[in-house]
Amino acid sequence: MIRDTSATDRPLQQTGAPVWRRPWALTGGVGLLLIGCVWLLAPTLGAERTLPRERVRIGEVKRGTLVRDVSSQGRVVAARSPSLYTSAAGIVKFAIEPGAIVRKDELLATVDSPELESELKREQSTLARVAAERSRQEITNRRTLLEKRRAIDTARIAEMAARRELERTERAFKLGALPEFDFKRAQDSVESARITLATAEADLALERDALALELKSFDEQLASQQVLVTELERQVAALEVRAPFDGVVGNWLVTDRASVAANQALMTVVDLTELEVEAAVAEVYAESLLPGQSAEVTVGGEKLRGEVRLVSPEVQNAQVLTRIRLSDANVAALRQNQRVQVRVLLEEKPDVMLVERGPAFERDASFAWVIDGDVARRHPIRLGASSVSAFEVVDGLTPGQQVIVAGIDDLRGVEEVLLTR
Repeated sequence: MIRDTSATDRPLQQTGAPVWRRPWALTGGVGLLLIGCVWLLAPTLGAERTLPRERVRIGEVKRGTLVRDVSSQGRVVAARSPSLYTSAAGIVKFAIEPGAIVRKDELLATVDSPELESELKREQSTLARVAAERSRQEITNRRTLLEKRRAIDTARIAEMAARRELERTERAFKLGALPEFDFKRAQDSVESARITLATAEADLALERDALALELKSFDEQLASQQVLVTELERQVAALEVRAPFDGVVGNWLVTDRASVAANQALMTVVDLTELEVEAAVAEVYAESLLPGQSAEVTVGGEKLRGEVRLVSPEVQNAQVLTRIRLSDANVAALRQNQRVQVRVLLEEKPDVMLVERGPAFERDASFAWVIDGDVARRHPIRLGASSVSAFEVVDGLTPGQQVIVAGIDDLRGVEEVLLTR
């Protein structure tokens, strides 16, 4: 009979406590755990402020091409939209309604001016009278010259007769048939005839000069009167107001059948084939704007190319007016005074470090919040040129670094910020 198990039991040697229960092991594990926590939390222990990560916008520094530009609102204007004027006072009668499409030289309006037409007829009559007087003077000149030539011919015949008489008298004197007195008288007759002929020829030359001067005076009167008549004819022709080019009739500046004064504006004509964009740019860009710079005009979702045609020489209300000529042919959808978005390309700098533009740099461009893990540290930087979307980084950052672009307050005196998740 087996009473118990004492006969089979044997005593074992007593062992020590488990390692994990030993005091030195427990203390070492806790120390290692604390060291790990301190190592993990070390970057955040020096942070002076905390900021949720989803609140900020982060940008990356990278290399690229900086397109320095300026954006502004603009409006479409016609490059040619002249006002048409009347040349004289009268009653205006319009032939075309506003908004109608017209061709070059098409009649738009007429001005009835009886005074101007009467003046033209008077001056035309005066011109005809002066022309008739000139013709009469020309006939008188020919008659006078004819009489002078007749006198010369008579004097020449008298001279010839006197010479023949001298020859006869000289032969008779040599033969002793006539006395010396008759011979001397014959010589005097020849000299008298010669003087008369010379005087007649000189008189003809002087008369010819006098008649030419008289005729020239009539020519000047005729030319002066012709200029006056031509000007009046031009003014009368200008009473018919015609289109200077193909375009659209704008607004009437006076009512139909109204009495208008001289040089008063009647209507406008708009050339929609030559459209430009007028934009007001902030005066800080005034020195950078130059004619010939490329521009981009956005109309709805479409972008049209253009170039700066002119820049206003003066600043008004802290803005500079700029005219942009559109170079694209697809401008049929544009309308005068239509609002558009304008972008002028001022400068292009390739292969530079770029960082996204944001309020953080707008507030103070002398430093950047550089992100290292969950901590953002203030780092001094130097920025250069800027575009609408980016800044050029001159010094202080390297490609690949991440910086806070927006969403951070102006933390004066703070050097580190913890970004929480």
